[in-house]
Amino acid sequence: MGRRFVDTVWIAKRMQFKDDRINRALAKIAAKEVEMADRLALATTTLTAPVVTADELEIIKGTIAPNATDAELKLFFYDCQRQGVHPLDRKIHFTKRGNKYSPITSIDFLRERAVDSGEYAGNDDPVFAGTPKSATFTASVTVYRIVQGARYPFTATARWSEYLPDQAFMWNKMPHTMLGKCAEALALRKGFPKQLAGLYVGEEMQQAENTAPKFSKSLTPSPGPAVTDAVVTDPGLGVPAAPANLNQDVPDAWKPFTLPQVDAGRAQGRVVSVEHGTPTKSKAGKVYIKTSVTLDTGEVLTTLDRDLAAKCSLYQVNQWLADFTVKDTRWGKDILTVQQVPENSDAAF
Repeated sequence: MGRRFVDTVWIAKRMQFKDDRINRALAKIAAKEVEMADRLALATTTLTAPVVTADELEIIKGTIAPNATDAELKLFFYDCQRQGVHPLDRKIHFTKRGNKYSPITSIDFLRERAVDSGEYAGNDDPVFAGTPKSATFTASVTVYRIVQGARYPFTATARWSEYLPDQAFMWNKMPHTMLGKCAEALALRKGFPKQLAGLYVGEEMQQAENTAPKFSKSLTPSPGPAVTDAVVTDPGLGVPAAPANLNQDVPDAWKPFTLPQVDAGRAQGRVVSVEHGTPTKSKAGKVYIKTSVTLDTGEVLTTLDRDLAAKCSLYQVNQWLADFTVKDTRWGKDILTVQQVPENSDAAF
């Protein structure tokens, strides 16, 4: 029986091939770790805006925000600071519609802030339905965000009947582009509510200047499903289930819904967050929970009523425009009632 020939050169090549393959795998793992570290650092970076000097303040008052009150100017500066931009950068524009301040920006800036979060994972092109330039025309956009390592979709739909302004030259010239921007802005705010709360693109707000409705009452889109007074017990909304409403067991200062004789104020906007506090015992030994509701206008409302808290969670999920009646207390602005408002109705302000 002859000797078995051993090719040492061939063995060396095989070993080198295995080493190269292992090194490539390790390099990919290292690159992934660096990418995740960069994302984490980007997501936790605090945006800061340059300080506004006295000279710059005069320029802003004379050019960018000539009609701003002191309170509106402070809110405008807050919006700029929250987004890490200087008012003179003109990335956020001071505008007044219906005698009310509204921060206006571009769709590019919304995308930029979504990217800055480190969790933006792209979006799909708009999907259009219905007949262009008619009440049936809609645009839907899906934006993706990385949530706990998974890519989640956030879809929003814009309707022609809700956004078409009176002066509609560009809307008639580029209907798909204009409505697509509105849908993408809606989807971006849905996916990144903290980063983009209160920011709107100009195309979304042009309809606010309308002086007459575009369609008859019979063609006005339905405001959506009615919201009942039933308690939402879905654990995903963070609303406690049983026991029943504890309104009668909370402190007197927290009973706006039992004091109809009090003159109520109003607040309006979309709910961007609903935060439930820790359970607290009243003097009678009953447990109540304080809920804080933040609107896209920056206003914070509160309630101890579980039914109202459940409604606000439902409004947040569906991004409905809400109208609140509120009562000023030492705890803040307590919610008395909440109801849905059609976007272009006379009740919207």
